[in-house]
Amino acid sequence: MKNPITIQELEALLENEATRARALDFYFEFLPTGPFSGEYRLKSHIQVVKNEKALAADQLEGAPLINIVEKLIGKANSLAQRDRDRLFEQRRGDANRVIIVTEGDSWFQYPRLKQLGLTISKEVKDVVDYLIEDPRYAVKSLGGAGDVLRNMYHMGEYLDAIEKYQPKAFVVSGGGNDFFEMFPNMVRKGSADDIASFLKTSWLTEIKVIRTYYEGMLDILTREYPDLPIVVHGYDYIMPRPDGKWIGRPMIESGGLSLDQDRKALIRSIMDRFNESIAELSEVYENVHYINLRGTVPQDPQFWHDEIHPNDHGFRLVADKFLARLNELIPA
Repeated sequence: MKNPITIQELEALLENEATRARALDFYFEFLPTGPFSGEYRLKSHIQVVKNEKALAADQLEGAPLINIVEKLIGKANSLAQRDRDRLFEQRRGDANRVIIVTEGDSWFQYPRLKQLGLTISKEVKDVVDYLIEDPRYAVKSLGGAGDVLRNMYHMGEYLDAIEKYQPKAFVVSGGGNDFFEMFPNMVRKGSADDIASFLKTSWLTEIKVIRTYYEGMLDILTREYPDLPIVVHGYDYIMPRPDGKWIGRPMIESGGLSLDQDRKALIRSIMDRFNESIAELSEVYENVHYINLRGTVPQDPQFWHDEIHPNDHGFRLVADKFLARLNELIPA
């Protein structure tokens, strides 16, 4: 690996499966951008030049190269999605597989990759990874880490996929990023006698906003595709950590919640209300099916990758609940 490097050389390294893992590790770093999101960026010391002539003249990256470099970064961030798309295209013509469409955030598309020898793999196997492994299904995966419900609603990518592929079910994961990216600003000092007092009233407003976007999506889906099973969920109780930038630390610094049991009690209150809101929608709409994930992943570090995401073992438990419900909704 060399530095400086030309755009063409770096692009070729990312395209080549034999060099992709080392190139990703050498030239890029993964930066969290939100509680459910993150992206690959060029490391600060990496210098990208336009071509060999510029390299010889020591003309390093400048403004004219920014758009091209952004495309390279986009390529690094899309590697996992490209693999999913390739698998779907291979499988969707298989008469033994049922097509389902998924749309979601990092519980459905965990963003960070890791190097395994000469290959790269996702650092965490998420829910959709396990759905893809099931021999019954061909999974068209949309969205990605950091996807917020308002974007899913406004962009409507899932509607195009449903129209094109005519799936037997649509599975959606959303709202977590919408809520928890705002969470550090919601926490305040409160009373130990009332755990909800450690949150500003804006937390209930945000849950209502999330519900409104869900209603918008479900209004369209149930009107256009009344026979399509739609599967929703409200996440499990997440696991705040004292050093967690998005959840644990704001509780300690802004709320004064120094005890782990108090932080978990506050999370339980939030996730209960979040789940109740989603569950209520499943009672309103025909053919909308809510999965209650609360209590699925043990509150044990052995099952959690970070304070927001389960690890492989934790996501396996979550995915099993999705598979069980899908198997009920789509008879063999």
